[in-house]
Amino acid sequence: MLAASTPAPNSRHSTRQAPRPVNWRGVSEGMAAAIASVRNGKLETAEVILVDLVAFAPAETRAWKLLARVQRELGHFDAGIASARRALHLQSMQQQQEPPASLTLARLFFEQGEHDEAKAMLARLIERNPHNPELLQLRDKWQTETTA
Repeated sequence: MLAASTPAPNSRHSTRQAPRPVNWRGVSEGMAAAIASVRNGKLETAEVILVDLVAFAPAETRAWKLLARVQRELGHFDAGIASARRALHLQSMQQQQEPPASLTLARLFFEQGEHDEAKAMLARLIERNPHNPELLQLRDKWQTETTA
């Protein structure tokens, strides 16, 4: 394990993966353990978990964000800045890769009879905001209208 005061690995934006740690449980369990450590006030433990996690999964934006927050709270400002920059870089890359989606455009497609395109765009919007009742109602309405 890396020391808690060690700057975040991959801070130069390397996408190379580190060897899998012996006790590796995966990103989901690692994030859950880090979040639990933060909630329990064990910031040093959370930092160690997150440093190990991003060493193996350097493209995990959520981990970099939480690591930056933990490092800030611990007073590890240089490491926190590097982690926050990495998170922003990854977030920017993800946004560029996502196809554009607009509720207005989806509705226009649907009204013009381009139902497949409209439904695909609506599905992307729902994926980004899965609990939005307006989107969910519109999906159900369009499904009913196109299967009737």
